[in-house]
Amino acid sequence: MTTLAGQRRAPRIFDAAALLRVAVAAGLSLVTALAVAEGLAFFMLLALAVGVGVLVAARGWRWCVYGLLLYIPFSGIPVILSYPKTGLPVLIKDLVFVLPAYLGFAGYHVARRKSPSFEGAPVRLLGMFALLVTLQALNPDLPNRLVGAVGMKVWLLYVPLLFLGYHFVRDRRDLFRALGLMSLAAVVPAVIGIVEAALIAGGRETDVYSLYGSAAGPATQNFASTGYVGGGVLYRVPSTFTFIAQYYTFTASMVVVAYAWWRGSSRGPVRYLAGAVWLLMITAGFLSGARGAFVFIPLLVVLTVVLERGPIRLPIVRLAAPVVALVVAMSVVGARPATVVSHAVAGGASEFHSVFLDGLRTTFSASILGQGSGIDSNGSRHVLSAQQRQDVAARGQESWYVKAAVELGVAGFVVVLALVATLLALGVRSHRRLRDPGLRAVSASLLAFLIWNALYGFKAPYIDLDPINVYFWLFAGVLFKLPALERPEPAVAPGPAGAAA
Repeated sequence: MTTLAGQRRAPRIFDAAALLRVAVAAGLSLVTALAVAEGLAFFMLLALAVGVGVLVAARGWRWCVYGLLLYIPFSGIPVILSYPKTGLPVLIKDLVFVLPAYLGFAGYHVARRKSPSFEGAPVRLLGMFALLVTLQALNPDLPNRLVGAVGMKVWLLYVPLLFLGYHFVRDRRDLFRALGLMSLAAVVPAVIGIVEAALIAGGRETDVYSLYGSAAGPATQNFASTGYVGGGVLYRVPSTFTFIAQYYTFTASMVVVAYAWWRGSSRGPVRYLAGAVWLLMITAGFLSGARGAFVFIPLLVVLTVVLERGPIRLPIVRLAAPVVALVVAMSVVGARPATVVSHAVAGGASEFHSVFLDGLRTTFSASILGQGSGIDSNGSRHVLSAQQRQDVAARGQESWYVKAAVELGVAGFVVVLALVATLLALGVRSHRRLRDPGLRAVSASLLAFLIWNALYGFKAPYIDLDPINVYFWLFAGVLFKLPALERPEPAVAPGPAGAAA
């Protein structure tokens, strides 16, 4: 009787990985030769990095995801060093990590004839959304076709990370390895940001700004600051990012990641380290200079704790942690915590009416069919003339939901709302199915992050910007996978067949 182990495997007619490696090697050789001939050293290095990324993806697409997660905390450094010629450095994340990950992921599933989707994925809704964005990219009212291409990139490029995130974590080891690596990598920009805030508060702002060279102005919103009644000034701090919003949203994202690592890890030194990183991220977020941090970071912590423990058994120590971090952070800049928080709350309430409600009225009074993908996207400024940038800025909207109405019309506005609501509903369903305390803590963190972004969409389009554009979709995919990690692995039958399987 012939066992499975002794049977010959059928020869592969199409080896996608081998063909991909050959094509990349040939293309890389050609690009390198042209770059050397033209003296384009940076372009040659970028092409080399892209080629390496694709080859790594051919070996295993998960390595590209790990590389992406470790690169994001330092993604602003190449842009700052190359300022003002930032076109290619801005694309490093996409060319070296995201697109190779997609190629490797697609090649893996095509070669094995597996579906890259997962049970419950909102495939039809995503397809409808992609169709609307594509049609609006062809809107004849757009200044040029490049604006539509930018809009498609902003809206759609990172959506597939939903599926990569689901398949990225195969077991608990993958999950907590990723959480730990992200948390530890985040320590570097957090410490740099806290030190920068302390130096600026101590009157050494020149030393800090000199590190950014000619990029210091854009990175700090032209050296903006917020003064408070009773004393204290909070300055914009970019750390290792290109502008304040990126650094602030990064610290907020790492608040949930560090919490998940802390609460989900086994007891021991690792858990104490993770808890310390969590407190560090909260403090760094308060010192970033973003006014919204004083409302939305405490909200993020409360959401996470309530989702993990329920509204009845709330741990006072964990809820008090943001208060302690706020007091410490404000002592650095010499401001009173109560004054800072009340100022942020008043500003947020005012902006909800001016940014969201008034923005919707203005948008729908101008057009209900949509003005085209990319017309209100920040990246479009690179493909518009100076006069066109002024015209677009005059009618631009800040709220992400209002931006959807501007670019995609009423239909797109409704689809975006439906998509966000569906993702939240799927997240709640996944969270409610979990019973394991460690996985439930991770689920609470990721679900709180999705809710936080859904709420922030009324004020700002952070989901369009680095690093939220990556984290939102990737974390959603991981969240939907958690119930599968709780199930016991199927037993393997003994004997040769079991060994072969």
